[in-house]
Amino acid sequence: MPVANTRLNTILWPLAALLPLAALLTPALVAQQARTPQSERIVPPDPVLTAYISGTVTMADGGLVPKETNVELVCGGFPRATDRVDPRGEFDIELSGRGVGLTDATQSSGRADGVPTANHLGVVNMNNCYVRAELPGHRSSEIQLTNRSMFDNPDVGRLELTAVEGGRGHAVSISIAQAPKKALQHYQWAVKEVAKPRPNFEKAGARLQSAVREDPRFAGAWQLMGQVHEKLGQPEDALSSYQQALVAEPELFPVYRRIVPLLVDAGDMEGAIKVGEKGLEINADLDALRFFVAGAYLRTGQNEECIEKALELVEREATSTYPQAHQFLGAAYTNTGQFELAASHYRQFLNLSPEATAAAGITKQLKEWTMLGVIEPAAQGR
Repeated sequence: MPVANTRLNTILWPLAALLPLAALLTPALVAQQARTPQSERIVPPDPVLTAYISGTVTMADGGLVPKETNVELVCGGFPRATDRVDPRGEFDIELSGRGVGLTDATQSSGRADGVPTANHLGVVNMNNCYVRAELPGHRSSEIQLTNRSMFDNPDVGRLELTAVEGGRGHAVSISIAQAPKKALQHYQWAVKEVAKPRPNFEKAGARLQSAVREDPRFAGAWQLMGQVHEKLGQPEDALSSYQQALVAEPELFPVYRRIVPLLVDAGDMEGAIKVGEKGLEINADLDALRFFVAGAYLRTGQNEECIEKALELVEREATSTYPQAHQFLGAAYTNTGQFELAASHYRQFLNLSPEATAAAGITKQLKEWTMLGVIEPAAQGR
């Protein structure tokens, strides 16, 4: 996952000025144990071999599932594809990256080209993936996935949505329903184009430019334009488009998940913190934002703030997806001279990611601290 690795390294590599160990911290975003050896990695499938995952969303209170409900496939901590539930609350996601409908085009991550695909035997490696539902003001259960075959029953089970107090924001831009007819036509053309197996992003971008000329507050068009710019390798233009989307609709929370990593890429850690904290005020379930904000706090020397955000990831049981939360805590506690706490979290990071790039350096540091008497030896079997 080169994009995620680059972003994580952007957060971590300059930490040498903050702590002795930091120069050794260059982990991959996904826990290394979830990676498969090069010889076993999946290859693009034959077009006729397509796997799916499907299931049902229900409401904890027994009510009808709102039509605005979406289901996300999340791999490595980032959304890869989405599907809108049908009137019966059912969803169906194609594991080829091709099954992208209107909802996906307006919401799914620019990393949608990372959708796991089947190998020549029709097997899809999904050990680092899960599905969840998304509806403003609700918290979703999650279904952890494993290796799947195109011959398996695609039904992965039932997701449940529970209402939470104080939920804010919306997942789908309200501007789509409010845009002038001509702007909407340009937008819908672009949506269809980016959903093609081989989209022409330049043409889609031109249509979206026409849409926002017709309606400068068309947040949905700005949002999709940002994704198009990302696909075209134009991060500055993508950042500008996402910022325009938030000017028009400040509570369109999927945009926050896109804009914060771009700010980190650009080295704007203070900007990433400001926008990320705003996004978390709107939707406290956005652990991807919490992760990047914690790293940005560490990069800027705000150790107590980093500790607070990283501990939230631990308390939310999100460290299977973001094991680096323990690494952040180890670094921040080291900076504040709390070496036993630092050692505890470094050991937890090693337990979760024993093959991570940073593992050797952390192990060496722990041994040095033990020899110097800075920390107590680890308990047997730890």
